[in-house]
Amino acid sequence: MTRSAAIVLGAAVLLAAFVALTGPDQVVLRTSVVSGLAILAFATRVMPEILTAVLTFLAFIALGSAPNEVIFSGFSTGGFWLLFSGLIIGTAITQTGLGQQVATRIFARTGHSYQRAVVLLAAIGLGLGLLVPSTIPRIIVLMPVAMTLASTMGFATGSRGQIGLAITAATSTLLPTYAILTANLPTIVQYGALETLYGIEPSYARYFIAQLPVNLVRFGLLLALMLPFARHDIPGTDIAAPTPATPMTRQQKRLLGLLCLAILFWATDSLHGISPAWVALLVAAFVLWPGSGLLAKDAMKTSVDMSPAFFLVGIFAVSAVARHVGIDALVADNLIPRLALAPGATLHNLYAMTGFSLVISHLTTAPAAPVVLAPLAGAMSEASGWPVLTVAMAQIIGISTPLLPYEAPPLILAMALAHFSVPALTRVCVGLALGVAVIGIPLTYAWWQLIGLF
Repeated sequence: MTRSAAIVLGAAVLLAAFVALTGPDQVVLRTSVVSGLAILAFATRVMPEILTAVLTFLAFIALGSAPNEVIFSGFSTGGFWLLFSGLIIGTAITQTGLGQQVATRIFARTGHSYQRAVVLLAAIGLGLGLLVPSTIPRIIVLMPVAMTLASTMGFATGSRGQIGLAITAATSTLLPTYAILTANLPTIVQYGALETLYGIEPSYARYFIAQLPVNLVRFGLLLALMLPFARHDIPGTDIAAPTPATPMTRQQKRLLGLLCLAILFWATDSLHGISPAWVALLVAAFVLWPGSGLLAKDAMKTSVDMSPAFFLVGIFAVSAVARHVGIDALVADNLIPRLALAPGATLHNLYAMTGFSLVISHLTTAPAAPVVLAPLAGAMSEASGWPVLTVAMAQIIGISTPLLPYEAPPLILAMALAHFSVPALTRVCVGLALGVAVIGIPLTYAWWQLIGLF
């Protein structure tokens, strides 16, 4: 028996015994056990994501944790359809050779220098945050390019060079872009809730100024981590020199036009109100249309791996069921009094609020965390003596600091498109989180004092 099978069997036996020995009034406790096992399985990938998701669905149904529409609610979210569409579009970028075309042009500037490639990819990822107000579309565009660039530079599949460029592209277009109010879904959800609950209107400039220090730390630490990541995996001198890019084919031009049109719609969603998910789904539909010539007719059977989409709906199921049975509220009710928030204890308050928000975001995932945290901002404001807006700013720091990649759905898509391992990305996430804790939060504390947020 394989190690993974043994773990799955052991977990199943323990869960069956637990369910058998508990009464019908222990729904919250039993659901917590299932949720914990699901998160552990997703985080460690001891078994395929589809199997973990299916077992999670079955366990919640067997326990009667929530109605079916709650358990399977992930299939109706925009996040699922963004991921679904992203997998199709990403495959088309690779198979049409468009990724190679863009990578060749980048390669002309970087040559075989891994360090120059890291800096350029990080800058592109950060720049896309200004243009596209959703991380998953940015991942869709950038990850195939990063993977093709790694191949063009001579890095073998699974090498540290390839993994380093992939992680740089994935993290640079997500984590440092939390300085931009419109760049990520959690901040949009958070400020929408603040406006509804407290009448606080969002301010792009005020948010950017408040979040600037911690995100500068993230960007700087990302470069510090990734520049030496592949120092022992530099391609040999026998790799060919950069060659001029060839003219684009008709299919490549067609796909590039579609992507440019999609980016235009993503960047202007505040004007037309069309969800980024539906824009991506329309592009995916055109890519799949046989007459487009962008993907083979059997691509959904042979080329597009849908397991990450089940990964996402499995995580959403854990989040939705936890909220339905009250696990998040139970955690919040028990933890907030233990945070020891008090007027005057400013640095302690900042650490406590960000740490609490980090825990909640890992129980619910980043896009769902504001739904739990925003209603608690008032109580935390009263306990700390801070304005509600300052509390919300602290909550965002916690939400935007993943320790485990599953907390951020864009990282799930990045891993699917680049096929790099969870441990490698987890180490980078943990390193960035430690940097935020040691450098970012004290720097933010001093900055907020300077600009009068306390």
